[in-house]
Amino acid sequence: MAVWWVFQNESFDRSRKGGYLWAPLLDKAGHKKNHWEFVDQVKKGDVVLSSKNRHLVAMSIAKKDAYRANQPDPEDAKLWNLEGRKVDVTYVDIDPQVSVDSLVDIFDKNPSENSPLDINGRGKMGYLYPVSPIVATELFERINQALPVEELITEGISSVTAGPVNTTNKRMMDVRLGQDKFRKDLLKFYDARCAVTGVSELDLLIASHIKPWSISNDNERLDLANGILLEAGMDKLFDKGFISFELTGEILISPRLTSENMDALGISPELRLLKINPKSGDYLKFHKENLFKN
Repeated sequence: MAVWWVFQNESFDRSRKGGYLWAPLLDKAGHKKNHWEFVDQVKKGDVVLSSKNRHLVAMSIAKKDAYRANQPDPEDAKLWNLEGRKVDVTYVDIDPQVSVDSLVDIFDKNPSENSPLDINGRGKMGYLYPVSPIVATELFERINQALPVEELITEGISSVTAGPVNTTNKRMMDVRLGQDKFRKDLLKFYDARCAVTGVSELDLLIASHIKPWSISNDNERLDLANGILLEAGMDKLFDKGFISFELTGEILISPRLTSENMDALGISPELRLLKINPKSGDYLKFHKENLFKN
C-alpha cells in the first residue's frame, strides 16, 4: 500500500462529491507533468491525503487501480484537455482539519525530491505526490493525536462505493476486534514475553507491526508475521526507526543514538531477538530499508 498527497483546493468539493481523483494526460500546450503522471501509479487500497488551503481535510482510499477516463466534471473542461487518468476513491473527512504548518518538520527531517512540500515548507505547484513510508508513518502518528487514523482508514476501505463516507460504530468495533486478535496471536507466539528483553508484564507489552498498520494492506495488518511483541521502550525505539532487526535476530542500532543514550536506554549490540518468526523476513527487510534511521 502506498501513500499519496494531493493538492486539490478549488477542485476538492467536486472531487469529494464525485469520489475521484483526476488529472489530464497533457496540458493545453501538449506537455506532460510528472505530478499528473503519478496518478497512473495509484493502486487499489492506496491512501491519499487531501490538502486544501494548507490543511489536510480528508483521507481517501483508492477503490481500484488508476485508469484512463475523460474529465468527470464540466468545471475541469475550463482548464484541462478532455483525456485524463482517474482513480475512484472514498473520502473520509479529517475533522478537525490538520494544519500543514504543524507537519513541516516531518518533511524537513526526511527530504525527498518528490516531496509535496519544498525546502521552505511551501506546497509545490502540482497535483499528486508520493509520500515515503517513513514520512507517512510520522504523518499518521501526528494526525492520530487528534483523530483515530486506523479507524478512518478502515472506514474508507469498508465503503463499497466511491465518494464521501461517514464513520460507523460497527466498523470501528471491527477495527478493535482485529487489533485484539492480532495482540492475542502475538502473545501466544512469543510466550507473552518481549521478543528482545523477555519482559513478561502484560501491561508493558505492545503488539507492534513491523510494517506500520497505517501503510499496510488488509492482509498485512492481520498477518502474524508482520508482528513483533515488544516492551514499551523497545517498541518506541523500533517504531521510530532507532533500532531494527535482521532475520537472524541481530539488532541494528541507528548511528543517531549516541553511546550515552544507548547506555541510558539499555541498548547494546549484544541484544537480539529471543524468538524469530521465519515468515517475517520481508517485513523486517521493509523496516530496515524504509524506516530504520541508518
